[in-house]
Amino acid sequence: MKTVYIITLVLILLAVILAFIILFYKYFNEKLFVLFKKLNDTEEEYLNKFNKKFEIINSFIDEIVKKYKTESKTFDSVKKLDDVDISLKTEKLLNKCYKELVDIKEDKQKTREVKIFRELIDEFEDNELSLISLRTYYNSYTVIYNNLISKFPYNLISKFKKYRVKNLIEGKELEIDFNNDLEV
Repeated sequence: MKTVYIITLVLILLAVILAFIILFYKYFNEKLFVLFKKLNDTEEEYLNKFNKKFEIINSFIDEIVKKYKTESKTFDSVKKLDDVDISLKTEKLLNKCYKELVDIKEDKQKTREVKIFRELIDEFEDNELSLISLRTYYNSYTVIYNNLISKFPYNLISKFKKYRVKNLIEGKELEIDFNNDLEV
């Protein structure tokens, strides 16, 4: 009788421990999954905005070349890009090209009044602000995510779920101080 009592007690204790492990796993897994999902969504949106930047630059090049028969090595380099990779090198090339396009537009007196150029510039600037905001958001939460998956118990969950360290996106970021402590 005493043996049955001890076995029952051990089984109840194991069931309680197992319940706690399951609860903790669900809690930590949910927290990690939400952060992982937000980063993936932001990364996808960033990629879409980066491709949009490439499309705007190409449209701008087409309009300038069509209207003014202007040629540039930078234009050629941008046109040769088949698969736009998100890199600081590609971003610098696109920004250099944009600067050249704006300079050409400003040099030509008549282009100041051309509506398509103004629309392309506005679209580019709106897209650029979105890119910088997304990059800032992504990088700040990537640091949190990378730190989190290296700590217990998140490191166990990340190994089980095959979550990997994410790289930061290089480039200009917003100057935001996330420290909200108030000084009295």
